[in-house]
Amino acid sequence: MTNPRDYLDEIQSAENGRPLRRGVKLLTLSVDGHRFTYGQPGWWASIDNPADDEGQLTDEDNLIRAAARREARATAKHATLTPLVIRAIREVCKLSQQDAARVFGGGPKAFEKYESGEVAPSSSMTRLLLLAARRPELFRKGTGLFRKGIGAPMISAADAELISETVRKSSVGPIYERIYHSEPTLVHEDV
Repeated sequence: MTNPRDYLDEIQSAENGRPLRRGVKLLTLSVDGHRFTYGQPGWWASIDNPADDEGQLTDEDNLIRAAARREARATAKHATLTPLVIRAIREVCKLSQQDAARVFGGGPKAFEKYESGEVAPSSSMTRLLLLAARRPELFRKGTGLFRKGIGAPMISAADAELISETVRKSSVGPIYERIYHSEPTLVHEDV
């Protein structure tokens, strides 16, 4: 993404007339004592000199800058999943932020907050997102597991069998069996 729109390779600085060349410069942010280095596209007076920070950015370049700041904050907080990773998982599942909130939980604005870095997901949400990264087809809207537009799970025959097997292996098996699989019987007691 160094030259997304066939920008000119060189422009003049509006401040002092110096030539600025299009390229990616390594910049370092410091957040809470943690250093975060990233590649910032733009026009630069000097790509190789870290002390020379004169440059010009486009709107697209500024998107990289803003994302790098969010990533730096998340990294400084030792986040397991950074905002860009959360967005990538959501996109691989082909969900909007609102649909992701319905599918994963967390409230209507949860993914907006996760992806802005405003809020870090809980440990249980992180585990669920990691599962979604491994098996995105389980979380896609309209793929059989979720009814189109609703986000409510539809249990497949294989899932129903898995649930039955899990219940049989647990201590609640006998109770579950009586509630769901036995014929109701009337008990008559002689008094």
